Amino acid sequence: MSAKMFRLNAEYILLVILTLIMALLPVVGIGWYTLHVLFLFFVYLALANMWNLLAGYSGLVSLGQPAFMGIAGYTLAMLLWFFDTPLYIAIPAACAAATAFAAVLSIPLFRMRGFYFSIGTLLLNEICRVWFNWWRPIPVPGAPVGGGAGFGIRSGLSPISIYYLALAVGIASIILMRFILGSKLGAGLMAIRDNERAAATCGIDIFRCKLYSFLIATFFTGLAACVFYLFQGHIEPTGAFSISWLNVMLMAVIIGGISTEEGPIVGSAIVVLLSQLLPRYAEYSPLILGVLLTLIITFTPPGIIGMMRKTRLYNAMLKYLSKPIT
Repeated sequence: MSAKMFRLNAEYILLVILTLIMALLPVVGIGWYTLHVLFLFFVYLALANMWNLLAGYSGLVSLGQPAFMGIAGYTLAMLLWFFDTPLYIAIPAACAAATAFAAVLSIPLFRMRGFYFSIGTLLLNEICRVWFNWWRPIPVPGAPVGGGAGFGIRSGLSPISIYYLALAVGIASIILMRFILGSKLGAGLMAIRDNERAAATCGIDIFRCKLYSFLIATFFTGLAACVFYLFQGHIEPTGAFSISWLNVMLMAVIIGGISTEEGPIVGSAIVVLLSQLLPRYAEYSPLILGVLLTLIITFTPPGIIGMMRKTRLYNAMLKYLSKPIT
């Protein structure tokens, strides 16, 4: 076997060990607060990984991910309330609805480039917020009336069960990223990101690669959204399509390190910690976040992981993981 395969084996063994530890934490009786923080970490991790796939590896700086999250969340709520759909069908269907929405929008969006693509996707959030704030379906006894009040999401799952769902989604996003980056699609995406014209000259199908990346990221973003709203138990337009979701993704990727596999992991952990600490300083939290991002962008543009990759200790750790397992 090649050294690369041994490195993959070592990394996956480490991932399995960490996953088992996280899976055992509810069994040993960790507190509700710790469980909630870990839940947020895994949801943020999945969101950050998918945004990193788009912006870091595909050159698609999409600012409309909250729109796809909201579409998935609302579809889940509708399926559970109005059709009493089993959860194992409702969640994939909600993700598929968000993906179908993205597929339709990809036709006009991919005609835009750079700044215009980003602005086009950003507008989706406000359009969806206004629509769902106005939309009121046929009332169902016991259900909210829709509009600004939103809808309740009843799953029948315990918080621990939803925690395990979040754990599965977060770990799956890591594995998916490794799989994509090691595939022809990943190579094509990085070629397009670096030089789209040169990639087209080499025979890479630009539209197809971007479309696959966009749809995969949307599906998993919708999946993370479904898990979050199952935990929250309610969805309403102001929160569902809020720019705060975009802030989470951007901060996790930029702080951790864009175009790196480890970056979203580190960045998501920091964002979760900040989300727990900054509310104590509500008046200064925007200033603190602004200063933090400015410092990182100015002094370490590649993020924390990019900075760590310049150190001997981090490189030695990677070298150790790449050693053949005997």
